Amino acid sequence: MTNEYIGVLDSGVGGLSILSELYKAMPDKNYIYVGDTKNIPYGTKTPLEVYSYTKDILNYFLKNNVKNVVIACNTTSAVAYDELNKEFKDKLKIFPLIQSIASTAIEGLKDNDIIALLATRATVNSGKYEKEIHKINPKIKVISIDCTGFVEIVENRLYKENKSIELIKTKLDIVKNNNAKRVILGCTHYPYLVDIFKNILNVEYFNPAVSLAKKVKNEINFKGNGEIKFYSTINPDEFKKSAKMFFDIQDDVKLISF
Repeated sequence: MTNEYIGVLDSGVGGLSILSELYKAMPDKNYIYVGDTKNIPYGTKTPLEVYSYTKDILNYFLKNNVKNVVIACNTTSAVAYDELNKEFKDKLKIFPLIQSIASTAIEGLKDNDIIALLATRATVNSGKYEKEIHKINPKIKVISIDCTGFVEIVENRLYKENKSIELIKTKLDIVKNNNAKRVILGCTHYPYLVDIFKNILNVEYFNPAVSLAKKVKNEINFKGNGEIKFYSTINPDEFKKSAKMFFDIQDDVKLISF
């Protein structure tokens, strides 16, 4: 038994969809989750800003007995992971979301099949999903769709607003018009919306969280006691309310600042 922790970070509650799968796969591990709600959404920030926010969180993890970090944020994986890994590779084992799950995202697809990516603007502009998928199969066509606004729908619990439904429908019409065989939920907030997605367009939705949890489980050996600590960089009570759909947080969410 050890007091070592797995650090999990995201811009808000979205990464709880990752933490949920991690906990299902490894209920005996200890976790520290940081939701950087002060700086949400990461998807409209510059790569330098995302790098700076995430670097602060990683330094906090280092001070709190974290040796393994899961970047539960597609945007950070897309625009900041390479630089972060250079800086922290001798101190932390970092699991980036996109790079870790690209191969399973296209399992079963054939040459010339079309896969759609729903993601933040920063992830779309980075082209990271296309690059990682095309390393495996350059003949699969990737349609990347900027879904700016989806994160705010989740964080502010605006699921039933007409404007929300119309925005989602507009994006899924692009998927439909391109005859995509599969849709990647390319932001950890988007699994919160998948029931709405399915009501509008019934195609296969790929949630990277499950694949990432399997990969992490295969590479982490320490045994803990299932403890989870939750931190938010602003409005911890609001964070807890928004979290309920994917993770019923029993303890208080603590405020943290860097």
